[in-house]
Amino acid sequence: MKGKRDESGAGPLSVIIIDDEPDVAAYLAAVLERRGHRAYTAASAAEGFELIKRVHPDVACIDIVMPEESGTALLRRIRADEEIDQTPVVFISALKPHITFPPDEPIDEPVAGPYEYIEKPPNADAFVATVEMAARSRRATT
Repeated sequence: MKGKRDESGAGPLSVIIIDDEPDVAAYLAAVLERRGHRAYTAASAAEGFELIKRVHPDVACIDIVMPEESGTALLRRIRADEEIDQTPVVFISALKPHITFPPDEPIDEPVAGPYEYIEKPPNADAFVATVEMAARSRRATT
């Protein structure tokens, strides 16, 4: 049955892409859907948080720099919510991978980091491979 995983955990993943750039979100969703996965998009951290709570995705892909609430602030909210705190997060950003937090965002407490960082513009094959590895890492720990 299409869209349903077998007992081994194989099958399509559900992935939420949170990015304030509609073209980037649409591109990443299309890349995932061409590989047989289900993609959902959100244009803000607030919309993305609600979508994560509703869908319980296998992976959330989050832009770091967004208006109103950054991806790192959203990651903190995800990790603080027991219902979704184990969601693997992949940061997708034009920021270099060694830069975890936007310079103007205070770092007041540590937060469990993302599974991986992908620089924009992402390579389609590398993006899908990273998302699939993030989903496998979650299955291995649950």
